[in-house]
Amino acid sequence: MSDSFGEAADTAMEHAGADAAAGLGGARGKPAGTHCLNCGAPLTGDFCHQCGQSAQSLRQPFWALLAESVETLFSLDSRAARTLPGLLLQPGKVTRAYLDGQRARFIPPFRLYVLASLVFFVLLPLVTGQGLSLVPGGNQNFDEARTQIESAYAAGEMTEEEYQAALQGISEAENIWSSGPSIFIPDPPAVPGAEDAAPTESAEDPEWAGFMPKDALEAVRNAGASGDEEAARFAEVMDNPGRLEEQTREWIPRLMFVMLPVYALLLALVYLWRRQFLFFDHLIVSLHFHSALFLAMALGMLAGYLVGPGWVTLALLVYSNWYLYRLNRVVYGRGRFTSVLRVLTLDSIYFFILMSTLLVAVILGALSI
Repeated sequence: MSDSFGEAADTAMEHAGADAAAGLGGARGKPAGTHCLNCGAPLTGDFCHQCGQSAQSLRQPFWALLAESVETLFSLDSRAARTLPGLLLQPGKVTRAYLDGQRARFIPPFRLYVLASLVFFVLLPLVTGQGLSLVPGGNQNFDEARTQIESAYAAGEMTEEEYQAALQGISEAENIWSSGPSIFIPDPPAVPGAEDAAPTESAEDPEWAGFMPKDALEAVRNAGASGDEEAARFAEVMDNPGRLEEQTREWIPRLMFVMLPVYALLLALVYLWRRQFLFFDHLIVSLHFHSALFLAMALGMLAGYLVGPGWVTLALLVYSNWYLYRLNRVVYGRGRFTSVLRVLTLDSIYFFILMSTLLVAVILGALSI
């Protein structure tokens, strides 16, 4: 999962860097000259009217660059404050305003999707107690810290007491990081008499291995040992379900990104007769819709500790359908009855596509082992 997170984070950083270079708060540097250094056209403002390059010189004092970076940060924060509440609580409002040309005050749709998906897919393993790997392999950061502590101790830079305290601190930090938020959640109170209850029988069937009989799995293993590559791969997948789950989680964010134009295509088919809407419009709707869902699911995962996962699941189902209904009403200007029909149609088709996508993620995860 770290590879996909790294790629998404790099993309987000590239966009942030582009914003900084463009000067969201308005460039105040010294003009580079009277003509554009890129195309040679005469300059009449802060940007070249011919090629769009900034007319400001990049050679500025350090403090000027630092001030611009701070200004860019606050500019992004203000756009987030104008985008996120309306996106989550007033479905269709931000989308309609963006399509009407009011774009400068909102986070660009693609960047918004990257932000929302990062929040969700970073939070997911933490909430589920699986920890989060920032680099391939999982624990290199803590291992490097231990190595540095060992080197400092060997060089005589640390006392024995400091050495042991540092190792203990690293171990505690690693335990908290890998356990996720569940480490801060108190255990449920013990039920009186529960410790005296008779242990229940294991739910594992001795005759079955997962979804197939053990004899059949053994036959597959033997076929793999005899040279059948497909059988060997299948046996490896069955023997390593944890690796299959990990590889599947790596593919899901990538496939969800592919679902953006797919959902836009569904909207285009539903509104095929509405010629005033282009595919670009449907893609913006798809980006905003998926961004809102990712953010809502991230909030829902946290709320699950308070109200339980069942209520959160129900709330997310209601919210997603209400959101889609409001999109049809606000963005496309449809009536109540036709909006409900379109929600039901899109739900049915998109659910089938999502299930197929998850199956593809499992298959690709198995092939990646």
